[in-house]
Amino acid sequence: MRKPTINAVCSLLIIAVSILSSVTTNAAIVFSKDGSPYYITEDIVVTNKDTIIINAGTTLIISPAVNIITNGVILILGFPEDPISLLPEIEGTGWGKIEINCSGKTSIINNASIVDGTILSEYCDMLMDNATFINNQNLAWNNPVVFVINASVNFVNSSIYGSDKGEGFQMLNSETVIIKNCFFSKIPDAVELTNITGGYVSHNWFENILDDAIDLNNCTNTIIDSNIIINADDRGIELGSENNGNSENIIVRRNVLINCGIGVILKEESYGQIINNTFYGNNIGVSCIEDNGNRAGSFMNVQNCIFYNSIESDVFKDLNSTLITDYCISNSEVLPGENNIKGDPLFVNALEFDFNILENSPCINAGNPELPKDSDNTISDIGAFFYNTDTTSINNHDEFFKSVEIYPNPFHNDFEVVVVSNDPVTIELFTLSGVKISTIIEHEQSSTLNKIRVIPVSKLKSNMVVICRILINGYSKSYLLLHS
Repeated sequence: MRKPTINAVCSLLIIAVSILSSVTTNAAIVFSKDGSPYYITEDIVVTNKDTIIINAGTTLIISPAVNIITNGVILILGFPEDPISLLPEIEGTGWGKIEINCSGKTSIINNASIVDGTILSEYCDMLMDNATFINNQNLAWNNPVVFVINASVNFVNSSIYGSDKGEGFQMLNSETVIIKNCFFSKIPDAVELTNITGGYVSHNWFENILDDAIDLNNCTNTIIDSNIIINADDRGIELGSENNGNSENIIVRRNVLINCGIGVILKEESYGQIINNTFYGNNIGVSCIEDNGNRAGSFMNVQNCIFYNSIESDVFKDLNSTLITDYCISNSEVLPGENNIKGDPLFVNALEFDFNILENSPCINAGNPELPKDSDNTISDIGAFFYNTDTTSINNHDEFFKSVEIYPNPFHNDFEVVVVSNDPVTIELFTLSGVKISTIIEHEQSSTLNKIRVIPVSKLKSNMVVICRILINGYSKSYLLLHS
């Protein structure tokens, strides 16, 4: 039987005006499981702001260099038990790209496998959950698998399996970028953010990265939190400019960086806080340099970090830059700065990548006491993972804080904290560097469910990230808020 082609797809068109050709239309297109698989042999172009919908269980097999282009949105709506597949007709040969050109709308990719194709979205926000990208094609070094320009991004629970070609998720010119719980393997510059305000790269796993794992250029108020980075040949995390402008107010916290060329580098007059990270077996742990020919250097503040088995050095800076190292531990030297120690941090099992610390670790309660306490209500430990000294209480405490709500976030002049408790509540605001902004104390609670309005006493800068710490009955938990 002859393979169905794009002409078969046109039978699914929801006609708005007319079909201009077999592949160009100003109507919506729906792909369904019943007609699957579809063989796409020519470009699909939706000329107006209509929608392309790919329903659960559908498979598209796409010829080389064939694109899907829309001036509307695309909705790829798979289910975990019934995913969507976009596959190349010839394995290892790229089929082109999905190109989205739609201002003020949102495209969605859920539960889909996209093999040897790329995505370009401009002015269209993107939501992605449980999407898997496999790239075996020979992408150019600067060609990303997903490129989003002038739009917000929320990518969670997704993966890129590469072949050391091209780049991963690249975002340009956005005020909201969230990349969380994702996996990246053998994809250079796995996450690259340029001119981003308010980025959040959290709880991701990176391994065998030929270039940088996370690369920030001209970014502000961005948080890199709780990521695992293994075998990044160049830099695990690079914070700088690349001729786009320096990066400022970046916080890198609770990450583990293993066997990287440089764990974290700050360059080109950039500024960042490196707090509670674990560096293991890197050539250089952290580096703070100028690197752009100007006289001004960069500024890096390193606190509560573990440096273990660095090959060349734990820390490095050039003559024009400032590197402050306090409350850190190294197994090779006492680092310059205040309250640093030399010793073995006593990991549970570093060879199995378990960088939790043992109960007799010198890192316990040895961090900066001015920083927010650990979740067991003790002075912060050194390293990415704290040792929980009160397992029973912390479990109850974590369950309790699940009921806390803070909104709106981002906030402008004020925000509300919703708490389910009869106990007095204290709310403290800090900058990312640990400087207290204000304290609000609620001594009397009129009922179990309470709404507390918070108005910061200090004037906050636009697009400033603050830490909101809530203390109830001796326990505390910290939240990140963005002041718009």
